Amino acid sequence: MLRLPFQHVGLSPDEGGYAYIAGRWADGARLYSAAAWVDRPQGLMLAYRLLLSLAHSAWGVRLGALACGVGLTVMLGAIGWMIEGGWTGTAAAAIYAVVGVGPHVQGFTFNGELAAALPSSAAVAAALAWRRSRKPAWLVVAGITGATAVLMKQSGFDGLLVACGLVASAAAERRGRNLATFGAAALVPLAASAIHGALTGWSGYWFAVAGYKLSARSGADTGLSARLGALATSWLRVRPDLEILTLAALAGVAFTLLPRKRMWLPTGWLAAAFAGFNTASLYWPHYYVQLIPPLALLAGLAVTRLAARAGTALCPALGVAAVAAVVWPVLPYLVHVDGMTPASKRALVPYYAQYANDQRVASAIEKLSTPRTRIYALDSEADIYFLAKRRSDFPYLWAHPLDEIPGAVQRLRALLDSSDHPGLVIVYRSPEAVDPSGRLERILSEDYRVAERVPSTTITILRSSSA
Repeated sequence: MLRLPFQHVGLSPDEGGYAYIAGRWADGARLYSAAAWVDRPQGLMLAYRLLLSLAHSAWGVRLGALACGVGLTVMLGAIGWMIEGGWTGTAAAAIYAVVGVGPHVQGFTFNGELAAALPSSAAVAAALAWRRSRKPAWLVVAGITGATAVLMKQSGFDGLLVACGLVASAAAERRGRNLATFGAAALVPLAASAIHGALTGWSGYWFAVAGYKLSARSGADTGLSARLGALATSWLRVRPDLEILTLAALAGVAFTLLPRKRMWLPTGWLAAAFAGFNTASLYWPHYYVQLIPPLALLAGLAVTRLAARAGTALCPALGVAAVAAVVWPVLPYLVHVDGMTPASKRALVPYYAQYANDQRVASAIEKLSTPRTRIYALDSEADIYFLAKRRSDFPYLWAHPLDEIPGAVQRLRALLDSSDHPGLVIVYRSPEAVDPSGRLERILSEDYRVAERVPSTTITILRSSSA
């Protein structure tokens, strides 16, 4: 219910871009080729293809976020219950249900972090279920779901690591066989991804899902001081959603450091999630979505331990009050979002104003072109292709690959200067900012003319002079 109001507040450029690429793949384009290039594994694209088959619209994409949010709430309830009991599960689930939708961390969007968090949490829950029942089927579930999370986003390996730790820390009897079962199950989705990558072209697949991110220009070699600065800046943006939750989770860490059975799991899960969170150096707000499940679990442990120490009579009331204190910073935003003015929504909801502009641009594109017209958005509005129902021949739809992949800007110049260039170029960012050499601006000025300055925006649509 808390996620429903966000079904109609517009898509982010990431959501729209993933939807466009998934649609191109469904139409027969080869994934990781120039026609459908993305730096995410196949799992996320398959999820988007499923959602688009249900509804080829913005709310259909957001349906994925709603489903993941509900599933994560259930998983955290089960994990908390198996670790500490029903009250801990209830507290962790309640905390996640609210804070997980936080607008400042963009928890309502269907991003790779949220898509990975559900199977990652399922892997932890399945491993705990195996510890309780010793049924091998739970090992298979844990391995498959843990590896599936990595196929949603490469940094989503936290559940796989925690589940592996749970299996390895069990009694020595049959440990090798149990680890083999778990590992074999994990290899199934990973092998499927690799086989598909080989069939589509191994070099292109490997570069997209791993090689590009491992290259120096993508930020893999960013120094410690630069990372800490970027982390501090990003924290200020998400602090309204996560500050109280983090403080409560730190209290939970203090409790779990006591010598209690299996209490390493919540802190280990947070450490693994933080490692995944740090694999990139950009620290976008939605990256924090990966940290919320273990933070909610630790906060749930802190809440129930605190309530238990207060005595039987005060326990339920104090527990409810503590949960309310953790979620209160986020809850007012969620319950009032439907009644907010457009100005308030623009201030609260990331991409709300941007999406409204992109809808205006998409309408203008549809009037200025036919469905066969190829377009290019300069240079990081990947959702415009999905909204305008027009395709692009340039593979890199976001700014970071264009800026970071060697030769990408030269490739863009060559495309725009060719006889088969896009019919429309939508200028969101100055050509000089994309290519300081000035050659891109010269090409656009020689080969394109202004077709429309989109009303109520700062966006200009250029039409090919030869059209």
